[in-house]
Amino acid sequence: MKRFPGFPIIDSANRLDDQIDNQGYAVVRMMIVMMPIDTDKGLRDLEASLRYLSDYASVSGTYNRFRSEIQRFLNYLWVVTGRTLDQVDAEVVASYFKFIKKPPPIWISADIAPGFFDKEGAREMNGNWRPFTMRRSASKDYSASPASLKSSKTALASYFRFLRQRGILNVDPFLEVRRRDVRANSKAIMNRPETTVRRYSNWQWNHIRDTLEQAANENPEYERHLFVVVTMKSLFLRVGELAVRLVDGEQRWPTFRDFQRKETDGEEYWSYYVFGKGDKARSVTCPDQYMEYLRRWRKHLDCETPNPLPRDSSPILPSKRGGGLGARQVQRICEEGVALAAKKLADQGLKHLADDLYATASETHYLRHTGASQAIENGADIRHISEELGHRSAAFTEELYVHSDQARRRAAGRKRAV
Repeated sequence: MKRFPGFPIIDSANRLDDQIDNQGYAVVRMMIVMMPIDTDKGLRDLEASLRYLSDYASVSGTYNRFRSEIQRFLNYLWVVTGRTLDQVDAEVVASYFKFIKKPPPIWISADIAPGFFDKEGAREMNGNWRPFTMRRSASKDYSASPASLKSSKTALASYFRFLRQRGILNVDPFLEVRRRDVRANSKAIMNRPETTVRRYSNWQWNHIRDTLEQAANENPEYERHLFVVVTMKSLFLRVGELAVRLVDGEQRWPTFRDFQRKETDGEEYWSYYVFGKGDKARSVTCPDQYMEYLRRWRKHLDCETPNPLPRDSSPILPSKRGGGLGARQVQRICEEGVALAAKKLADQGLKHLADDLYATASETHYLRHTGASQAIENGADIRHISEELGHRSAAFTEELYVHSDQARRRAAGRKRAV
């Protein structure tokens, strides 16, 4: 029988720190040396992947899904293509997804097997481990489901963003894949009557918010998760708009003075100053209900006043080392928050609903899109929402949120007098 040519690469979450300290394990390094790839680059791929997953070690569901996908991808990359991460392009990604739809039988196990086990004080590879699993009771050949493929894309999209930040990837290979898909399906796209933005349903959002409120009420450690997730959604923010970023060569982080009290026609309201994408500034109106969450967060931080003061230069999301949180940290907080809501559904036996949330946990733009979609559906002027989103034009916003805008129009149309 043909031998499986790959090998397990990354250990379980509770062993990850040990694996990092041991430079990925000697047995893994030895296998990389035997691969038809540049050894130094292969070892760099291993180190980068371990560092990436260390951000998720505290969230078991996300860690296990992402680890599984990265091990599959690295095995395909090293064994099948003979390439390393710096050589990943659209062609590699497209061929990978063809591969995982129906992988060779030798890559599939009938049972879930751990990748490593203890032997004489060291971690050794389990020869029964495989990248794919199909239960013995399954009657058909292995075939990846649409949900599984979507989960794979979500995990790799997050992984590729990290690799770009580390300078290993120069471009996002998914961008070229999408361009190819658009060119190949341009006719179908032109004839599509209605598009939908990637967002949470109203039910999903309410469940996420309620889960985090309950968690924060029971454990103060979740106060930050609640505040970040609600802020991202309510103020239509991108991750980088709550995080430390370089501006004119210096680090800038959002501070409480970015919240400003204003008055128009005798009405008082609050806005949030955003230094956004392309270094463009904009102002986002804070919903009245959102201010309750802001005051709750300030109380958790032991701020002197419920509302921010004009000269309050303290960071909105303080870091233990001083200053504010980085983009990766903000993203991880969002992912952990959504994953917690998914786990609650899974614990209730609602696995299909939980899987939907798990698949989107790393897609933080879902929060931004959900907030904008709900605002438009509730009657907000799309031109105002466009400005608060920081879009280049209302036409672009209308194109992106066409479904929400049409829902608003249908509701308004039904109320017209006869």
